[in-house]
Amino acid sequence: MSGSAITSDYQAATLMTFSAMALFDALDPQQRRRVVVPFAHDNRRHWRFLPESGRGDWGISLREMSWEQQILAHRLIAASVSHETYAQVLATFSLEHLLRELDERRLGHVAPEFRHPGNYFLTFFGQPQPDTTWGWRLVGHHVSLNFTSVGQEWISPTPLLIGAEPARFGVFRTLAQEEDLAFALLRTLDDEQRAQALIHDVAPADFVTRTVPVLGSRELPDRHGVGRRDVVIEDADREALWYERERPRGVAYAALTDAQQAAFRALLDCYVARVHPLAREREARRIERAGIGALHFAWAGATDCEGGHYYRVQGPVTLIEFNNTEDEANHAHSVWRDPVGDFGGAASDDATPRREDRG
Repeated sequence: MSGSAITSDYQAATLMTFSAMALFDALDPQQRRRVVVPFAHDNRRHWRFLPESGRGDWGISLREMSWEQQILAHRLIAASVSHETYAQVLATFSLEHLLRELDERRLGHVAPEFRHPGNYFLTFFGQPQPDTTWGWRLVGHHVSLNFTSVGQEWISPTPLLIGAEPARFGVFRTLAQEEDLAFALLRTLDDEQRAQALIHDVAPADFVTRTVPVLGSRELPDRHGVGRRDVVIEDADREALWYERERPRGVAYAALTDAQQAAFRALLDCYVARVHPLAREREARRIERAGIGALHFAWAGATDCEGGHYYRVQGPVTLIEFNNTEDEANHAHSVWRDPVGDFGGAASDDATPRREDRG
């Protein structure tokens, strides 16, 4: 690793750490007691993005913060992700206003509370300090940001999830790039390649790997989404959509033409570019070092945007899933995970950066 890359990794971790420290110092003593959870606590890996009760036991919501504190929380987000991703997060917050009105008939008098755009909860796992390993999470409906600073040397940015409900409405299309680039790649495939890529003609209701805290060697999707029944798949569909860590499915990057590989990279870069520019080089380097030729692209469901569809990008240190199936294919979820390194992986357990990550 070059000296400039080490400096970039350190700068990324430093920017995030000092942004978090500024927010922590602006909280009152009671807020500080609520926002900080021990780093080793099991709740650190609870990243489910649906509305849940009890979130206040593990952090404080944006709506409970003063305006000055909220600005500092937003500065922390912006110090950890790209400006484009920050805009996606803001759009997701804004969609809660729209959902409040769309859901009024279904949810009745609880709609204003249930769809409050301040119902996103911030938690620090360990107090943010220089030269320490700590993490932070912001979670709520369709947003789950999980960042770990390992010894102020580098940042782990996964799981990183953004959703959109509705996926298309007026000027809103929050996950347009994630969807359009995948369709563009699919259209480049010839008949033989497409047959490899299409793993099933039915899309899962949600991610095949769900929101498990730690990815197992094999995962199957649920029959339906959590709390929803508008898309239900059969047990045979669940088995057909299987994920295995050591057996990536679909068409391999190495088997594609130069033009197809460029389309594949554009899709991959869409997710890697979610992190702050200072941290982006490290993530791209890790994927290249693990073997970009081993990445696979898999598709399930409809091959146009009118029907429910799903895709997966899988490799040694990469798992990307996207589904747009619920609400008649107008409700999308996208996630980027690391099968072996979510939440900082083994490197964060002893607060010592891995040698391969330090150069």
